[in-house]
Amino acid sequence: MMPIKKIIVASSLALAMTGGVASIAQAQPGRYYEHRFDRRNDRLSTSYVDSLNWQINNAARHGRISWREARDLQNDLNRVKPLAYRYETGQARPWEVNRLERTVDRIDSEVRD
Repeated sequence: MMPIKKIIVASSLALAMTGGVASIAQAQPGRYYEHRFDRRNDRLSTSYVDSLNWQINNAARHGRISWREARDLQNDLNRVKPLAYRYETGQARPWEVNRLERTVDRIDSEVRD
């Protein structure tokens, strides 16, 4: 009876180890950008990127930027909105994250000044 217990323990241990390796392999991010997303304080989130549209219109209404500049900024913002979603879901590549970050920074600085 003792050898059967050893075989059962060894086989269950081997099964657990192979299942663990498979789950680790599935959790790898692959070639995509790995980030730590914090919903409360992330300037690259979809909600913040959506709020930039309001900030652009508000800046134009108060005369901080012209309406032509506002239209150009909104066009730039619309081009990177899909990147914000890809960033949140972890699908964005590093160059996409850099492009999104540069665009958000530029729009932020233009509507705040």
